[in-house]
Amino acid sequence: MKKVQSLRNAVVVSLLAGTTVVWGGTAFAAEDLQEFALEDMVVTATRTESKMVDVPVNTTVISAEKIADRHYLDVADVLKDVPGATVMDTGVGAYEKKVVLNGDERVLVLVDGKRVNIDMGTMSRASYDLNQMPDVSLIERIEVVKGHGGALYGSDAVGGVVNIITKKVDHSYGKVSMGFGSHQARDAKAMYTIKEGKTGVMVAASKYKQGYHEYKDAKTEANERWPAASTYENEKVSVKLSQELSETSNLELGYDFSKFEGVRSYSTKAKSASFSNKKTNDFYAKYNWTVNDKDQGFIQLYRNKYDYYNAGDMYETDTGFEAQQNITLSDNNRLVVGASYRKAKALNATSYTAEKSINNKAVFVSDQWEFAPSWTLDAGVRYDKHSTAGSKTTWSAGLNKKFDENSHAYFNWGQVFKAPTLDDLYYYSYYYDDRNKYTYESYGNPNLKPEKGDTWTIGYGTKIADKTSVNISYFQSKLEDAIDWDTTNSDNASVSIVRNVDKQKKNGMELSVAHELNDNWDLEASYTYIRVKNNEHGSGYVRDANYIPNMYRFGVRYHDDLWNADLFLRGGSGADKSAYVDSKYMTLDMSVAYKATKDLSFYAKGYNLFNKAYAESAGIDGGTYKYPAQGRRFIIGAEYTF
Repeated sequence: MKKVQSLRNAVVVSLLAGTTVVWGGTAFAAEDLQEFALEDMVVTATRTESKMVDVPVNTTVISAEKIADRHYLDVADVLKDVPGATVMDTGVGAYEKKVVLNGDERVLVLVDGKRVNIDMGTMSRASYDLNQMPDVSLIERIEVVKGHGGALYGSDAVGGVVNIITKKVDHSYGKVSMGFGSHQARDAKAMYTIKEGKTGVMVAASKYKQGYHEYKDAKTEANERWPAASTYENEKVSVKLSQELSETSNLELGYDFSKFEGVRSYSTKAKSASFSNKKTNDFYAKYNWTVNDKDQGFIQLYRNKYDYYNAGDMYETDTGFEAQQNITLSDNNRLVVGASYRKAKALNATSYTAEKSINNKAVFVSDQWEFAPSWTLDAGVRYDKHSTAGSKTTWSAGLNKKFDENSHAYFNWGQVFKAPTLDDLYYYSYYYDDRNKYTYESYGNPNLKPEKGDTWTIGYGTKIADKTSVNISYFQSKLEDAIDWDTTNSDNASVSIVRNVDKQKKNGMELSVAHELNDNWDLEASYTYIRVKNNEHGSGYVRDANYIPNMYRFGVRYHDDLWNADLFLRGGSGADKSAYVDSKYMTLDMSVAYKATKDLSFYAKGYNLFNKAYAESAGIDGGTYKYPAQGRRFIIGAEYTF
């Protein structure tokens, strides 16, 4: 029988394609996160496993259980349910998706603690594309830290950190699902894990394909397809191998592949579309250990390859090394020390004159000190040496007051040091419009200074009678030498150069409440306020119209042994009408799942049930949205576990 099972395992692995990794900061010998209430534990905030009530940060955790119950399509879909997070989606084809935290696109994205941000090919200050994150079937939890990543994470973590933590290989099982929906949507997923003795293997694959995009026109109120083609598909494959070497050490090897391709147009007014193809091939190896039964450490090597075609070939290769060791000094004092090296090299055939590269070396120390009963001070220092931005020492500090096991108040502060990307430094493009006799030129700037600044957050979180959770926070940030495109227009040319043109101020608040009515009914709601102001060339601070200042969420959930059902109202108000047709919007989404047997379930999801004309990304043209959100759409499917 054992031989038959081993043969079955081998056959299933051979047929499937893909899965992911286990996070570097989670120690092998530490207690598994699954042994705790997932929403009450966090790793990302301090790079060590801690209760959320013990850390001075504004953090949200989305668990695998919630992901499974709501049948999210992708990571962007998950992040829309994070209080304080805004997902920017153009609503069409092969365009990138990004998340805004604390009013900032400069967010560090990690997969199992490994950096996946890139330096080339993104359309904004965000340096990642949520479309290329692991498939949701692989995810154990997503931790979202809102606010600067401090000494632990460095350059990219200006607005916050998103850490996608994938599932562990702790038993053998498999899962397949298939869904069909509006606009010729198809969603297929398959995964299988094997655990035999000290060896674990996870393999998975997924593919999402959509034939076209449809939206409701804000001006005519008619349902319209994008005038140009908008088909796209997203394929993902991942493999992970985990080997226990001893009672206190293990080795992990992983590979992740994604291919996101399709066509996209500039706006709903554009009649033509361009083809886009993005591929990632990421490899990593990580050795984890524990000393003295409690102090965890790891060494990780990785190589991320990014290939992108958009009117020309581009590629980027990132190679890196990371090491970390936790050191317990006493029962109330713990150090985290670490070092990292990263080199990025890229070539854009249409925009770079030659292959370009940058590198960064960093060391950091963070001290968690309980200096008095229920009071904890987190202090950190980081030294970065960047090949073009120079050397910089940044500091961070956090103070946490724990009132009881369910309540805490906190304050944190950190310095920002954001180095320019390869595109910022070396980008070049030239286009001549023969019909209008007009020239468009864009230049990077190798003399850019790094963005610098400060950010701080104050907050309070509590859980009342194990039924009601309340979290409230307020933040401010100030940035100097903000990098942006500086455009000069003349009668026959438009010239754009990347410069340190801005000073930037941001402030906002977040209030979220979750309440368990009884064993079957739950409520949750959140309100987020964001204000972003830019000061270009010393001309005075002006509101950034790209951001909707007020965002609302309200959800009702029913659940029992057979059913899971959610209704979610989402909306925004106060939008600047120079960038949005309407100053406010409200839409309704739903998710329903039915467990027919122990192994078989059916699900249905609906988006924009009111079929509203709205947009998540700014831009208007001729009285309608350039980038409207999709109209009413549904997807239904089935999932089988074995």
